Amino acid sequence: MDDNLDRVISRRTALRQGACAALGLGGLMSQLFTLRTAAAAVDGLGGFSDYKALVCIFLFGGNDSGNTLIPYELDEYNVYKDVRGNLALNREDLYPEAPARNTLITPSNLGGKQYGLHPALVDVADLFKSGNVAILSGVGSLLFPTTRNEYKNKLVELPNQLFAHNAEQLHWQLSTADAADRLGWGGRVADCIQASGANPGATVSMNISLAGSNYFLSGRDVTSYAIGRNGATELNLNGAGNSNERAAVDQAFADLLALQSDPNYAARHKMRQAYADITSKARLSAGTINTIADGVDFTTELPQGNSLAEQLRMVGKLIKQAQVDLNHNRQIFFCSMGGFDNHNGLVGDGDDPSPLDGPHASLLIRVNDALKYFYDVLGEINMRDSVTTFSASDFGRTQVSNGNGSDHGWSGHHFVMGGNQVNGGAMYGTYPDLTVDGPDDTGRGRYIPTTSVDQYSFDLAKWFGVPLSEMDTIFPNLSRFLDINNPATHLNMLAV
Repeated sequence: MDDNLDRVISRRTALRQGACAALGLGGLMSQLFTLRTAAAAVDGLGGFSDYKALVCIFLFGGNDSGNTLIPYELDEYNVYKDVRGNLALNREDLYPEAPARNTLITPSNLGGKQYGLHPALVDVADLFKSGNVAILSGVGSLLFPTTRNEYKNKLVELPNQLFAHNAEQLHWQLSTADAADRLGWGGRVADCIQASGANPGATVSMNISLAGSNYFLSGRDVTSYAIGRNGATELNLNGAGNSNERAAVDQAFADLLALQSDPNYAARHKMRQAYADITSKARLSAGTINTIADGVDFTTELPQGNSLAEQLRMVGKLIKQAQVDLNHNRQIFFCSMGGFDNHNGLVGDGDDPSPLDGPHASLLIRVNDALKYFYDVLGEINMRDSVTTFSASDFGRTQVSNGNGSDHGWSGHHFVMGGNQVNGGAMYGTYPDLTVDGPDDTGRGRYIPTTSVDQYSFDLAKWFGVPLSEMDTIFPNLSRFLDINNPATHLNMLAV
């Protein structure tokens, strides 16, 4: 055995045997992760010649899953209509007589049972029917598999501050909300993948946010790089006068950074050196990103006034040039859209409003248009089979109306979109029994998840290339929900 690997394994064993009492979960995870990725690197694990990207679309505020995926079978629809009350969509709107917006779907794995997507999601429904979208039902934050009895009688540990926006957003992004170091699961995946030999010679971080700072992309070794929907922000020299003056200011700034990085100066000013290094890298990254932003365009028409589509356009540009200009064969992106906290005005006004009226419909129209745009862009650059796009949100919402909208809930429904890698046209997880105070309800239609965020994240990480041997480090609660080494217990939404 290689001496370096032997030392790594010996150190790892010692840590596992002796450090548990001294470290909290966050510290222990961090130490184990550092050692395991070191072992992976020494062992020559991985190394990638193909290209793959994960694109997370986070719907901030808690998307109302009750009107996103609706049971169509008459008995189940009647339960839905009775529970939803004034928030219920009409059954005929899911399959209208002139079905230009037909969103009725028949998942291939449910024996002919039918559901309806919200009428705003007409293109998502078409992508589902073509096998390019899979739906995961009943997913949410869990620490252990949980039943209604266990919840009611406090027999099982629950996520902290359940039903709170900030806590649930954190859990979805970390997949270990009790970890003190706040490393996101996208960041931990990137750390593992990079240690396995991905992205040699990369000029920009493999984790890129189009939606500001977030925990999801935060890794120990791989830090996220935030850009705007039109590119990166560079040093603004527009106030420096004419072009010669701007060039002089730019050179002076570069000289200052070089001075602070000089070994003789840096030895006395460590913090200034760190600032200079970070700033210099950021300037180089911004230049690279903006060259791509300015030099790449698509023939696919961009939906106007759609900020999510604009984010995805920039993602498409970086994917197109990933292996050419960025030296990336693995990338993880974070995009987002807000406005889903619809306590009021969830649906349109009037006695019989159109299903496309109201705040929630408006939001889903934009999601639908952005996803269709991105799917077409990926087709234009022949990258559909290499890019997996998936949704996330704080939580689902209450099935019971509060009079004008829905309140904070728990489990929800999500989608995964891609090409041949997606086992699409099928629905995974378990759709809840919508009966109020029924076997899945904690009260007011806050349904208990039957699938954990960990299981969802694991499926995505497995496709991305994370070895099974590293999964219990990245997702420490995973073994409570599945057997890592038994594919029959996995969701298997993606072909690996």
